[in-house]
Amino acid sequence: MEQSNLSKIFKALKLAYPYYFKNLTEEDSTMFLQLYYSKLKKYRYEIISKAIDNIITNNDFMPSLAEVLKECDKQSKAYYKNQLEKMYAYGYFKTDEEYGKAVMWLLEERPIIPEWLKKDVDNFIETNTIKQLKTEVNKKDETI
Repeated sequence: MEQSNLSKIFKALKLAYPYYFKNLTEEDSTMFLQLYYSKLKKYRYEIISKAIDNIITNNDFMPSLAEVLKECDKQSKAYYKNQLEKMYAYGYFKTDEEYGKAVMWLLEERPIIPEWLKKDVDNFIETNTIKQLKTEVNKKDETI
């Protein structure tokens, strides 16, 4: 995750929980951002954004960083499970056992998805996003 995206998360939290941030100095804000960045940088922005949205929807008070991380882990599992299902439907996995292993890794209490699989998932997402955009552009061209 880029630090500029963390600023968006910080602003959302400040708007949702203004009382928590009312006496925060600039130095405190900087330290808050550094701490959150160091703990959240391993997650995709989409995952963090969804986690923060769920937290804001369900929590009356500013959550601890541990609660934010737990929600990010939960959203990460859901995100990767969804992507693995798409990859399975697309034929990425050679056997059902390969798909089963990937899902098993994901469903561990602390997901242990190998880095090579994360890279493949990210590549799959990027490739299919580009294909989807090209298809949408082609459809628009056909209607013109």
